[in-house]
Order: sequence, then C-alpha cells, then structure tokens
Amino acid sequence: MLQQRSSGLLLHITSLPSPHGLGDLGTEAYRFVDFLSAAGQTYWQILPTTPVDPGAGFSPYSSPSAFAGNVLVISLDKLVEDGLLTAKEVQSAELPLSNRANLWLVSERKMPLLRRAADVFRRTANNTQLVDYELFCQQEAHWLNDYALFTALQHDTGEYWWVRWTPELVRREPEALAHELDRLRDPIEEIKVLQFLFFRQWNALRDYCFAHRIHIIGDIPIYVQHNSPDVWAFQDLFKLDDEGMPTFVAGAPPDMFSEEGQRWGNPVYDWPKHEESGFQWWIRRLRHQMKLYSLTRLDHFLGFAVYWEIPASEPSARIGEWIKAPIDAFMDTMYRQFGHLPVIAEDLGERAPDVQPHLRHFQIPGMRVLQFGFGADVATSTHAPHNHVINTVAYTGTHDNPTTSGWWANATPEVRANVKAYLGIRPTAETVTVHLNRLAMLSVARLVILPLQDALNLDESHRMNTPGVASPGVASSGEATPDSGSGNWSWRYTPDQLTDHVAEQLLRLTQMAGRI
Repeated sequence: MLQQRSSGLLLHITSLPSPHGLGDLGTEAYRFVDFLSAAGQTYWQILPTTPVDPGAGFSPYSSPSAFAGNVLVISLDKLVEDGLLTAKEVQSAELPLSNRANLWLVSERKMPLLRRAADVFRRTANNTQLVDYELFCQQEAHWLNDYALFTALQHDTGEYWWVRWTPELVRREPEALAHELDRLRDPIEEIKVLQFLFFRQWNALRDYCFAHRIHIIGDIPIYVQHNSPDVWAFQDLFKLDDEGMPTFVAGAPPDMFSEEGQRWGNPVYDWPKHEESGFQWWIRRLRHQMKLYSLTRLDHFLGFAVYWEIPASEPSARIGEWIKAPIDAFMDTMYRQFGHLPVIAEDLGERAPDVQPHLRHFQIPGMRVLQFGFGADVATSTHAPHNHVINTVAYTGTHDNPTTSGWWANATPEVRANVKAYLGIRPTAETVTVHLNRLAMLSVARLVILPLQDALNLDESHRMNTPGVASPGVASSGEATPDSGSGNWSWRYTPDQLTDHVAEQLLRLTQMAGRI
C-alpha cells in the first residue's frame, strides 16, 4: 500500500497553539500544514478526533462516539469569520498561552459559545447554508440521529448512563424514541448543527492539506465506550446482559506498559453477530474514516485476531482470557467492500506475532518503534532498524511512549550500551534524539513518522500520554482540580517552537533519506 518513501510528523489537533486554551482547527492548524510542507513532509498523523469524555480523563481513545467530531476543537475565530460569533464574545474564552491545556476550563468556557454559534446559525443561515446542512444531516444520518438523540437525552434527564434511563428508552421502543425526538427537537438540532460546524471546518483543513500535498493519517480505536450511542443503538453487537450492562470488558494483560495490565472497561464485541450482519457496522465506520483521512491507523489491531476478555466483575486486567476474533472473514469482507483498504495496523505488544501472517497476507503495513529496538534482543528485534521491512511505518516513539530524550534519561545500562554500540558513538542527552531521528529516517521502511516532540528535541515534560496512569485533575465530582492542566492528553507546543530553522533541518534530513 505504501508506494514510495515518505515521512511525516505525529501531532494531535489539541496540541496546536490557540488563544482559547486548546488546539483547534483555526489559524495554527494551517500554519502547521505550511511547516510540514516547508520541511518536506508528506503526512500529518493525528489521534482520534471523536468527542472526549471528562470522566475518562479526556482520552481521545475513550470516546462517547465512534463517528461524531470533537466540537471542542472547533475554531472560535473561524466562527467569528462566519458571522456566528463576535470578536468580543470569544474574548471570554481566551486563556494564556501554555504548553499544557486545562481541558476542564476550556470546556467550561467554550461550550456556551459553541451553543450560541449554533443558535445563530439556525436563525440566520441562508438558503445555500441550509442546503449544505440538510445534505450533511442526510449523508450522516446513520450515526448522527442516534448521537444527537443520545446526547440530548443525557442533558435532559440529567442521567449520564443510558442503562439508567426508562426501560422503554433502554430497549429503544419505537414509540418512546419518536416521543423524545419530538419533545427534544431543539436540543437535537443544536447538537446536529455543532457537528455540521465541526465537519465543515475539518473539511476545509483537509482540503488545504491536499492543496499542499499533505495527507492526514487518522486513528481509530478498536473499541467504543459502553456509554455511547453506538452501543445503545446496536446492543446486539456487544456482549451485554439483559439490562444492557457489559458481561465482559476489554483490556490488555500485564505487559511492558503496566504490571497490572490495562482494564479499559469497553464492552467487547459479539463477533459472531457482526459476522452474521456482514460486518455492516464496521463497513460504515471505515467508510466514515476514509472520507476524513488518506490513511487510518487501526489501534490495537491484535483485537481483530485475538482479544483479552475480562469478566466485567473483575476489578483489574490480571484475570481474563484470550478469545479469537474472525480476522480473516473481517478483512475479506472489507476488501470486497472497498477494494483498497488504506490502513496502518498498530501491531505492537507481546502478541504481535499473532497478527503478522494476516498483515503479510493482506499486505497491511505494521508499526516499528525504535525505542523498543535496543533491549537484550537487539540482534533479532523487529524494532531495531536493521530488521525493518519495506511495507511498514517506523517511529522513534508514539503518543504512548516517552519522548526520545525522556526515554534515554530512564534507559537501562544495557539499552544505553546497545545504543552506543549501534551508533558507534556515545550519544548525550542533547544528541540522542537527533541520532534516533536519523536512524528512523534512514530505515528501509517506506513511511517514517516522528512525534513533533522528537522533531523539536523536547524532554520528558512534553510527553503526551503515560498508559495505565490516570490523569491528574479528573475529579469524581466532575470539577476541575489544581492539576487539571497537566497529565495525559494535555500537551501543546508554543508558537515560538515551530521555527524556520527546525523546518530547514528536517528538510535536509528528509532529502538525504530520499523521502521527499
């Protein structure tokens, strides 16, 4: 699938600078595209753009929707340009520039303005805008209607969990749904308008990327939240009991990231039911991704072949069982449906060998992470550069890894000795990132992605996520705490860090590696 040598940078939308406390689809996103172009890059890889849940620490991998957009990254400045807000109004959402976002505070300040913009759109939209909106609602009806009703019911009932709604709504009885659709018409419309505004801004940014020959790599978590319209609307596709509660949840057994394993809590799929349906839900999900991105990273690809199933009653991931999933039937169906499947498989972890035959058969590129390549098995490790293969994507690290500088600071003596022997020189804390960036770019792998933190040679304080570690500031009361602006998913770069000098250095490296 990867036809030529190329490279790109990993940076989530929320990590962009913005005057309103969180990266968005405004001016700085376009400036970053210009930077990518000047630096000779071809790809911009991001994390999932679906809505985030404060109760899940704002993780983009634990979203209340598999399809909707995260309205918190709507640019307020662009809404001003569209006449939906005034410059004076958006001043109330301005926050000091910082390399950490206070996600609670951003949400508190921004959501009232977004709702105001939706109201103005509904009252003032011209005929062309209304036609565009109606077309959007028709094209996205397969997820938008359920998402809007679900979200409106949460706000109206004051009950966040759908399993606690009235039995008629839990069972989705047609008369009960029709009644609520009529009763909640206004809030439902507001939610749809906000989704329309998100995707309008997203499509404009995507078109700008294409005009500059930049392709976006999206990300799709394999699982969805239990408390989501996806599970509520398709209860038969998940392992649930008669009351709608999960009987089993997803996670990962103990590994290099966590001694206790990871209990994600998402309901696991009832794969036989998916297969009986012809995998229609997955077809819709992948088609949705293909409209948004040139490539899509399938997170936890192992789960399509075998997954760790934890009894819902177990408090940790230590107790569980490996269950087979119908990967061959799934992939055959996807290829028959789409002909071409523009995906990258996240095939990391101890059980990565289980999916390699499937990746080779379907010619899907996997991932190689240099930070994993210098342990005791350096000679045979698939992550060591000399063992890379062409149809793969090489990274120095991912959003779940420390920055390379931080990795080196905490590396074992054995890893340090192996890196020194591999490079033929003794790297320092200031130079190790430069050396690993070069190793990655010179890899035989067709595609190389560097986290922006490594391109900027930043230390561990700029890490995006630490798996298995809860973010500070996630209060059970739902209120911000003193640490709400730190922890996972909150990192941002500041405008002064993206310089012409950095672009020139990256361009020279990219040219030398033959990745232009």
